[in-house]
Amino acid sequence: MPVTVRATTLHDLPSLIIDCLNPVFSERIHLSITEPIPVGEALGYHAAHVSAGFPHFVAVDGDQMVGMCDISPSAPPRIGAQQHNATLGMLLVPSARGQGIGEHLIRAAIAACGSRWERIELSVYSHNERAYRLYTRVGFIEEGRRVGAWKLDGNRSDIIDMVYRPGRSSSI
Repeated sequence: MPVTVRATTLHDLPSLIIDCLNPVFSERIHLSITEPIPVGEALGYHAAHVSAGFPHFVAVDGDQMVGMCDISPSAPPRIGAQQHNATLGMLLVPSARGQGIGEHLIRAAIAACGSRWERIELSVYSHNERAYRLYTRVGFIEEGRRVGAWKLDGNRSDIIDMVYRPGRSSSI
């Protein structure tokens, strides 16, 4: 059975957190979160985003959650001058990487945004070359680098800040 990319439902969240998010966090290499998040805390965060109607998609392989991509406002409503900005978050379990699933997730999430935001931002570590190539392929451009800003377990990388501007990027 092929992997399906679809909008996240509240019913998906426990499996998403247990089978996908927390194992990737525990890898301690691709994301800023480096340890599992208590299930209740993660449920609250993702349920609020799904309920608010922010783009939130999962990749499902049979009955197993293997990835997710979400886009949410970069700033709370009280910061009025930044309401045109959103942040993209994405992750895949190791067995789902390198198969085109991430690209499908990103394209679905961006398409679901419509004209809601003018900028969609993300950060990626320079050692995560596969993710960097993916983001470039779908139309993100590098805006800046924080040299040596990632340091964990004796390793260092740059944090690369990237942006996608709906209507200006050519790939999506």
